[in-house]
Amino acid sequence: MLVKAGFKYLIMINMKRVNNVYDPYFKVNAVLVSYKRNNLTKLEQELGLYEGAMTSWRKVYKKYGPEGFSKNNSLKKNKENHKESQFEKKIKKSELDFELLQEAGEHLKDGKPRIFQFMKDNEKRYSIRNMCKVLGINRNTYRRWKNNYDTEQKRKEAVQKEITAIFFEAKQRYGKQRIKIALQNSGYHLAVKTVGKYMRELGLHCK
Repeated sequence: MLVKAGFKYLIMINMKRVNNVYDPYFKVNAVLVSYKRNNLTKLEQELGLYEGAMTSWRKVYKKYGPEGFSKNNSLKKNKENHKESQFEKKIKKSELDFELLQEAGEHLKDGKPRIFQFMKDNEKRYSIRNMCKVLGINRNTYRRWKNNYDTEQKRKEAVQKEITAIFFEAKQRYGKQRIKIALQNSGYHLAVKTVGKYMRELGLHCK
């Protein structure tokens, strides 16, 4: 009888609530009533609560007791959660920095060009800012290198495309010497050694 009376009283209190703001006293009593009920979803519907409210309130009650629903305690919980979140972020960052150092370790002794190449290859895994900080690289220096690298790569791709066109127009009979001369006519001035290197990279072999 007491449970039924308490339940009716909860409904009366809940009818007075505005903008889904629940009174702490209402929450405590709702939790107490929930321990007498098997179906929490049905109880939430009867009390006009949002889905999952009883599960959430039970957790608060179990951890903090009735004081868990007071305003001061809510502020305290928010501060605690914020501290925990910040601590977790710091741990995660430390682990990421350690992983980055492990990955880049073998390149550190080979000088900046190798480090820059590592950074460019791993921009999708790590932020440029963090890589520069952990590896001791100036961001502006890296950006200048990257811009020059991208320009060189575009030029290399254009040259290799021209080499391929010349090679097949000559029915695969031109070697690096003759292709070098043909490239000069197209405005590309490369050493024979470089032409030979590009041909090997393209898998082009004179018949």
